[in-house]
Parts: sequence; C-alpha cells; structure tokens
Amino acid sequence: MVRKRLLQTLRGSGGGSLCLVFAPAGYGKTTLVSQWLHYHPHQFAWLSLGPEHNVLEVFWQYVIQSLQQIQPRLGHEALSIWLQSPRCNDASVVISLLNDLDSLSEHNQSDDPITLVLDDFHYITHPELIGLINLFLDHLPSSIRVVMTARALPDLKLSRRRANGQLLQMGLDELRFDEREALEFFHRCMALPQPDTTLSALGHKTEGWVAGMQLVALSLKSELASADTLLHKPQLDRHVSDYLLEEVFQKQTAERQRFLVLSALTPKFCAGLCNAVSGNGDSLQVILALETGDLFLVPMDNHRTWYRYHDLFRQFLLQMAQQWAPVERIAYCERALSWLQENGNYVDAMELCIQHELWPQAHRLLDDEWLQLEQGVAGSRAYWLSRMPLAAGAEKARVRNTDQAESPLETGCEIEPLTRREQAVLALIQQGLSNKAIAESLFISPNTLKVHIRNLYGKMGVENRTQALLKLQSPSR
Repeated sequence: MVRKRLLQTLRGSGGGSLCLVFAPAGYGKTTLVSQWLHYHPHQFAWLSLGPEHNVLEVFWQYVIQSLQQIQPRLGHEALSIWLQSPRCNDASVVISLLNDLDSLSEHNQSDDPITLVLDDFHYITHPELIGLINLFLDHLPSSIRVVMTARALPDLKLSRRRANGQLLQMGLDELRFDEREALEFFHRCMALPQPDTTLSALGHKTEGWVAGMQLVALSLKSELASADTLLHKPQLDRHVSDYLLEEVFQKQTAERQRFLVLSALTPKFCAGLCNAVSGNGDSLQVILALETGDLFLVPMDNHRTWYRYHDLFRQFLLQMAQQWAPVERIAYCERALSWLQENGNYVDAMELCIQHELWPQAHRLLDDEWLQLEQGVAGSRAYWLSRMPLAAGAEKARVRNTDQAESPLETGCEIEPLTRREQAVLALIQQGLSNKAIAESLFISPNTLKVHIRNLYGKMGVENRTQALLKLQSPSR
C-alpha cells in the first residue's frame, strides 16, 4: 500500500540532509523507503546493515562499494589509504570520501542529490564508528542525502542537526496507519468484507501497527477468529500473538509448511536456493503464491529475486525447524551452504553456519581463499570468531597440555617468548572474545590492543586470528 502522505514528506528532503525513519519491527520502515525510491526515481545506493558491519573497516568498505555502483571512481583514494596503512587515522579515510562527494556535486547536472540508504542502522553501535559517521554527517555535501532506517534513535547529535535544518525525522507516530489508511489497507490490500466501523475499530486496536493489522486480516480471512472475538479480547499483543502465527502456519498444506521452514533456514532466499534445498523445481511458483497471499514475505530488490520473511514470522519458522531431527535439519542446512558457496554468497553462508551452530563448516569457510579475496569480508573475521566457541580440537589440545604448560600459550607450537600482556591477549583470543571485549577486559584502548595483536601475530608467524588458533592446535614438532 502506497503511503502518500509519508512519501510527500520524504520528497521534502534535500542534499546534505539526514532522513531518519525509526520505529519498532513491523511498522514498514524499509517498505516506505523502497516506495519512495520507486515513486521518486533517482540515483541511490542501498546498504542493508547487519551486526557484521559494526566494524570500522567493514562499514566504510561496504559504504564505498555501494556508492561505487553509482560512480565507480568514488572512494578509490579512501580505500587505498586503508590498504596501504591499515593503522592510519580513520578520519582521513572519511575526509577523503567527503572530498570525492564534494567534487561530485560540482559536476552534477541534476538538482536532485544521490541517496545513500543505510537500512537497519540500529546494528551500528561501535563508539568509534559512530564518531566517524557523525564526522561524515557534519560535512555532508549537497551532492548526497543519507537515509537511515532504525528501530531506535541513534546517537548522531540529532538535536543539533534538527536545529541546523539538516534532519528530517519520522518516528512511530508518523508511521502508524491512521484511520483512513487502515481502512484502505483492510479493504484494498487484504480484501476484507467487514463494515468500516468494525475495520476502523480493529485498526485502532492494533494501534496502527501494520504487522499486527496483517495478522488480524489473515486470521479473519482464514476464519480462525471473528472480528467480535478480536475486538473483545482484553488486548491484542502488538509484538505478535503466538496463537495467530501458529494458526496461520497450521492452516497451510503440509507441502507449504515444509517450504516455509526450509526457506527460513537462511536470512534471505531466492528460487534457485530453495530449489537446491528442497530438491524440487517449483520454488518460484511457490514464492509468487506466498507473495500473492501476503504471507509475511518482503522482497529485497526491485526484480523480486531475493526475499526474506518478516522477522517475527521467521523466528517462528526457525522454532519449527528446531523440532526436526538434528540430522535432517543439518542436512538441509548443508544443502543451502553448498549453494551459497557455489554462488558466491559467502556472508550469508557464514551467517547460516553460525545461526545453526555448524562450527566445523564455519571454520572451513574462514580458512577458504574467498576470505582473502572478498573486499570488506576479511574485516568481519573477528566478529564471526567472537560468535563461535573454541573448536573441539583446540579445547582438547588445551586440556592435553594442561599438565605440561605453565600457561594456555605453551601448547606445543613454536612461539617466540611473549610478554605477560601478549599472553593475556592470546588467552582471550582463544576464548573467542572480540577485540572490543578484549580491550574492555584488559582496560586498554583499542589502539593499544592493535599494537599488542600486531606484535603477537609477528612472534607467532601468523597474519590473522584463524591462523593463530590453528597454530595453537598444531602438535609440537
């Protein structure tokens, strides 16, 4: 459904501004921005953020790569600064990118700036990264606007930006469906036959929350509950009713239920991936039927190739997957993993391994050559490792050498003598802690930690965390 009043608000934004769309899950933030780009076509770069982007190098590499889809020369100097000196002043990278964007405005023949969309910005919390993003926004040239969607207000000096006229902000009150929009949604999108008075009351009951309205409509269409029953319930849980989710799922055929669970194993899916996992060749037809039936499906591109489920519905489907026999579930996950690797979707492959605790497969992925070749991916290694437990082999090696080693570091591999601080750092690396967690644990700054890690890797003769862990697992020679 087209949100005309909100689209008109977004059209009022200009170059050099920040447009912030924030609300809890299920209020249509991403859908609204997608509609705006569709009905107001112009050059834009879209970056869907996740926890793996909450790393300095990873975030800016992905931002630059997204902008290069519009202008290939943008950010070349910034990337080269990082490649030549990874421990450089990170602000210099941001300033270099700003200079490129400023130069772009001089040659822009259109009055309409390009748009950088940062979807799901709530995943970005790293203090130093937030500081650099503030620097970026402070000097944003007229050639670009930044649009963010988030589930909470980010720490981006919003009061000052609002006072300077740089901020366009849309929150829960704006995103809620008003009475007219609720009626249009129920009648035109969900084809409900109930009278306006009943539908208006249901819209009020859900507080204009579109995901809740969709659940109510599906329940009414499937005759799982009457409007009177829903209206007279003491309250309708705006975060989602497990009952409604279960009833919607149980109303599907056994074949459709199986497809729903299989397609939810990965964060996003397409017909080819679903065909490989299910062993059938009709996934495209099933996906189109699901989209027609409004079954919590969200298209992720204008070509309708990749899809994902509403977050709350996917959580339910993953709970259903946990009820399968582990051998069966893992077999389907490995089919998905194989397809993702063959088609170059390495980040999704790592997320699949971590989410389903496929630790041997995850370690093999980390050691694969693709990690050295994919720009932006290598910087995520520490983040992924922080979410993984110690490999079984490393734990056995640690136990086996407990009686022979004075510290966890003397595990049989040849290492130059380490300082006490380097021993502490390596011990925490073995525990799978992220760099941020290690710095906090040792009460040192991130920059000081980088120096210790650099010296540590030099003494061990390794280049990264995975190689260090593997060396600790190696038997003595």
